[in-house]
Amino acid sequence: MEKKKQPIYTDHARDQMAYRRITEKEVEFCLNEPEIIRPGERNTLILTAHPNGRFIKIVVPKSKPRVIITAAD
Repeated sequence: MEKKKQPIYTDHARDQMAYRRITEKEVEFCLNEPEIIRPGERNTLILTAHPNGRFIKIVVPKSKPRVIITAAD
């Protein structure tokens, strides 16, 4: 069984997660089970999902989708 790579969080992502009380588990849910994936600015993707019924979106680079640039609710 292949183990999933762990995400890498930028300092900005960590700051926003703390400010918005978004957990790593919620971010990883969005990363692994996105409901919607759409293009973002500057060659990024925006992934959205509803872990535990809460709307969460994360922004990742197209070239490195395991790097979390930011997270919001």
